[in-house]
Amino acid sequence: MRLQTIDIDPVDVDADGISAAATFSGGGVQSFTLGGALTSGGTYTAGDGDAARQISVLSDADDTGRSVAVTGTDADGRAQTETIAPANAGTTESVKYWKTVTAATVDADTAGNLSIGTVDELVSPTIVLDRHSETAALCQINITGTIDITVQVTVSNPQVVASDQESIPWVSTQDAGLVAISADDLGSLDLGATACRLKVNTHSSGGEVQMYLSQPSN
Repeated sequence: MRLQTIDIDPVDVDADGISAAATFSGGGVQSFTLGGALTSGGTYTAGDGDAARQISVLSDADDTGRSVAVTGTDADGRAQTETIAPANAGTTESVKYWKTVTAATVDADTAGNLSIGTVDELVSPTIVLDRHSETAALCQINITGTIDITVQVTVSNPQVVASDQESIPWVSTQDAGLVAISADDLGSLDLGATACRLKVNTHSSGGEVQMYLSQPSN
């Protein structure tokens, strides 16, 4: 019997928790100072339990022509990079989820302030399943407070085909009781799935979720 537990206890969203607002005027590629409230020693490490989190770039002017390059690791601890295009006086969210951010740069001078922070979407590490099992994995969800989650699965080989977790082709499980839910539930994952992960769609302060996963081995 394979038993695994995921515990996600999100901290509150912080729009400049990774890098405080700053205008860049030194010419060429320039580095953000990773010194926000969510960082330590010049590195951001997600403090949400078993999770990585989407991050955001907030601009207060029109910096749509700029590119912000972020370096760090994904929920599985693998190195990843992403380029984020700032908005015109607004927020742009990353596509990838970040367990750590170790560096961030902007490609040229900016029209106004840019800051880097967090948003309310998270994912757990990848959990490898036994795709040969004749019994589907049983998944128990326990929720405290206000949080909305979805269990995602894949039938690809996550240990071979992906350079980072977000390169894996994830889809929601076919069990509707494990998709976009905000209360305790029990369901089964899809037979033949090779891996799964827990995705937090939104959360409010104090929200928390645990996933308990059991799958018999042949």
